Amino acid sequence: MSLRPHDIEEMRLLFEDALKRIQRIDRIERIKIRGRIRRELNNIIGWKNPTPDRILRRWESKLSDVFSLFPHWFRDDLKKMLSTKIKKRK
Repeated sequence: MSLRPHDIEEMRLLFEDALKRIQRIDRIERIKIRGRIRRELNNIIGWKNPTPDRILRRWESKLSDVFSLFPHWFRDDLKKMLSTKIKKRK
């Protein structure tokens, strides 16, 4: 089962919340990061059998510089959210 747009929107809000907490980047850089995050989130809508580990591996490779900016708790919260969303779909 693939993720629904509503699930993607909730993940986007989690990314947005973490991005707001980062104070060491300027406005233009935030806009660029939001665009990259949005593209990656939209990319997984079409995946037929997503798993939390598979999604996180892709994001960590494509968005490694972004993940390094986020707090340490972010990855764990994201993995929990992905797990619950995917379990609901099965």
